[in-house]
Amino acid sequence: MNLHDAHYDELLRLTYACVLDRSTWHPLLERLGEACGHQRGILLAWDARQPHAQIALFHQAEADAVAAYSDYFHRLDPTGPAMKDRAPGAWYHDDQELGSERIRLSPYYQEFKRPYGMRGVSCLKLQDDARHSAYLSLLTNHDARSPHEEQRALLARVTPHLMRAARMANVVESLELHLLTQQRVQNEHRAALWLVNAEGYVVFCNGAAERQLATPNTPLLQRNDRLALTHPGQSLAPLLQRACGRAGPPRAGWMRLPGPLSVELLVTPVQAETHFNLLSQQPLALVTLLVPGPRAELLSGMFGFTPAECRLASLLARGLSPEACGRSLGVSINTVRSQLRALLAKTGTTRQAELVRVLVRLQ
Repeated sequence: MNLHDAHYDELLRLTYACVLDRSTWHPLLERLGEACGHQRGILLAWDARQPHAQIALFHQAEADAVAAYSDYFHRLDPTGPAMKDRAPGAWYHDDQELGSERIRLSPYYQEFKRPYGMRGVSCLKLQDDARHSAYLSLLTNHDARSPHEEQRALLARVTPHLMRAARMANVVESLELHLLTQQRVQNEHRAALWLVNAEGYVVFCNGAAERQLATPNTPLLQRNDRLALTHPGQSLAPLLQRACGRAGPPRAGWMRLPGPLSVELLVTPVQAETHFNLLSQQPLALVTLLVPGPRAELLSGMFGFTPAECRLASLLARGLSPEACGRSLGVSINTVRSQLRALLAKTGTTRQAELVRVLVRLQ
């Protein structure tokens, strides 16, 4: 294997490593510059709402040069206008397109590039849409030789892979962002959610579900990855079988769980072809535990309730009497009455019925 092919193989490995690991762009800029006759490399992102490209990553470019470019010299840079209508994948080489005389007379080159030890630039538009553009620039030092023909040929050979890797990295980043957003929404959801199959095996559960299973006297348990009810007289299996279509068309089901808190369980079908069910490709059921009462963080933020006061407020909103609240919380009636007085004062209400109406409206 000759040196050209060895460089090509190394650059391909680094290029596609960038798809899953953004930190690999830095060693790629370094090796791409070395192999193709450049000494510095920069990744730039251009948001249509910004006046000029923002430097996202640089190799061997001084921080003060980056600051000077961002503060003023971007206005004089002829590269921007030259790249504006250039198709993605087509390199811009300033020595070929501007010529030595224009470069010699350019304030940008003489007042910015030369003092910072730079001379030439090769720039590639990696991607472009109505809102964003991304560019890769390779810079030549002032005291270095210009890239020779074989180095430019290597750069052209690698270019399709740079373009493809940039698109792939963009897709992966979008998917990761979408997944993180979904996870954030699911974990911020107040209701406990489980995604299970017809046998009750848990495929997914959100943060509220995990917290619910850790709660004392919870009506649900998860044993050997299977979701079940703790009450011996009730079974989750018929609802799951019906939601998964084991006995006819899939149908939703509902049950009220025993106890003083009016907790309800909703089981709804999730079709096998649903987009987030593509991996399992089997009918699933979404189990939702519906616990009435306002969110503790909402009460804490609005009224300054303590955690103990939030627990009492939640029980009162479900219709429990102070005595029943005391039994459920394991505290004396005097403690309940003391906390109730604090709730009335913090909400600006004077009677328990008025307080409950406020709490119910916040559910």
